[in-house]
Amino acid sequence: MSTPSHNGIHHIKLPVTDLERSTEWYSTVLGARRLTQLDHRRPGGTLFAVILDVPGIAGKVELRLDPATAKSLSGYDFLTLTVANKSTMDEWVTRLDGLGVRHSPLIVALVGWLLVVPDPDGLRLRFYTTEPHGLGTDAVEFDSPWLGAGVTEPDLHDVVSAIGRMTVLPGHEDEVLDLMRTVAAATRQEDGCLAYELHRAKDNPRAIVVYESWASPEAMAAHHRSAHMDLFKKSAASLVEWPPQAELLAPQA
Repeated sequence: MSTPSHNGIHHIKLPVTDLERSTEWYSTVLGARRLTQLDHRRPGGTLFAVILDVPGIAGKVELRLDPATAKSLSGYDFLTLTVANKSTMDEWVTRLDGLGVRHSPLIVALVGWLLVVPDPDGLRLRFYTTEPHGLGTDAVEFDSPWLGAGVTEPDLHDVVSAIGRMTVLPGHEDEVLDLMRTVAAATRQEDGCLAYELHRAKDNPRAIVVYESWASPEAMAAHHRSAHMDLFKKSAASLVEWPPQAELLAPQA
């Protein structure tokens, strides 16, 4: 039997944890245009997907609200875009730096130059040159942490988790939550972060609980030395009962 025909890609679907945040990111980085007339809403009016028209991509890009899948795929290199040569790649680096968007250095891949750009959920958008770099195999960066097919399954014996608790001083609840949301977004981009979940006690709006899990004690230690954690400590010291309480956990199954 012959294979029936099709007309190419209809759309690409990406899971996200925050529709508005990801829509803004793809619009800023790739010049995407939101097709509001194609917004996906449930019968009650709840928005669950946004459709983007992205220059240079055949078909449309759908951002689907699916936090669980987005977290599980963090680190996965889902889409690679074509760039003509290293000169154009340098232009992308300049643009991303100007926007303050985190990205890899230029990587010597097997054939061409590679640039990796994590989106707000850690999904790795990649740019790859069609023009070969012309370097020998000894120059290929096989061990770059920006390469690979996502996060490998950690050794259970190395995984370390913790629960952190803090009590916000009266009147500063929203301020501290905003600070913690910024910390959470930055933390989920860190190497070795398996989970970072922010909670608020239902019966006590001043009580904030954080669950975090890391692939190794070293990854957790690096997190606590990070710039965003240092900034949080300085910003929140006068807003919460200090110091916050932390309890280390050991995964069992």
